[in-house]
Amino acid sequence: MKELKMDLITILEGNIRKNNQKNWFSFLLVQKALVEKHFEWLILDIDTKSRSLNANGFLNIGNKYYSIKLSFSPFHLFRYDRIFINNKPIRYNDDIHLYSDLSLCLYHPIIDQPVLRKIALYEIIPWIIEWIVFYEQWKKYGVWFGKEIKHRRIQ
Repeated sequence: MKELKMDLITILEGNIRKNNQKNWFSFLLVQKALVEKHFEWLILDIDTKSRSLNANGFLNIGNKYYSIKLSFSPFHLFRYDRIFINNKPIRYNDDIHLYSDLSLCLYHPIIDQPVLRKIALYEIIPWIIEWIVFYEQWKKYGVWFGKEIKHRRIQ
């Protein structure tokens, strides 16, 4: 019975992605409106060629500025978001939470994803600040203090 339930959830979640892809423009338009309502520091636009919502902005944390670039799309593999820090030389390390393309790992795309719902972009954006704080602490102390699921880059 448990296998049947998991198969059904997997099918339904796949349907959510397919529906978001089918209605990608209106899906991204809603995401854009929600982000603009909550985060004035981001400049957003919908790129019709890549079928993605793109944004750029600056965060001021302490006395440092961080240039943030992001792309959000139901056509990205595994997770909808790709978030980068552009103006800091961050190198991949197994101990910090980055993907091999140097996009930020802000949540586990399977474990942290709510059942039958995708995480909205406006919910993810505050995690960028948390990631930066944990990254600065990691540089200072050599320990990642944030909640984490250990992962290793696949060679």
